[in-house]
Amino acid sequence: MRLAFVHLADQEKAQRFFTPYGLAGVPCFSDVGGRLYEAFGLMRAHWRQYFNSESIFRMLTAWLSGHFVGPPAGDVERMPGAFRVHGNQIQKAFRHELVSDRPDYLALASPA
Repeated sequence: MRLAFVHLADQEKAQRFFTPYGLAGVPCFSDVGGRLYEAFGLMRAHWRQYFNSESIFRMLTAWLSGHFVGPPAGDVERMPGAFRVHGNQIQKAFRHELVSDRPDYLALASPA
């Protein structure tokens, strides 16, 4: 199993994001038009998915930990998700309800 990222930015902006986290060698695919996001059922956000107490709390916590929001890259209204894919089948999926949701990445990666 291999890890890969699909993002909505151009490759240059994506590398500036991934490199500080030690992810420069991980395959990244630019989906500026959002076609893959749509194919995986990742919809556009409503304002309440951004502006709610949980998301604001998580944003403040991230800021206090030194993670700041930079200039927008790509479609900032597209909701994120995480998927385990094998061949052409989605085996597991996590589609965010709020932008602040945190998937259980270990559970997504496990075969069961």
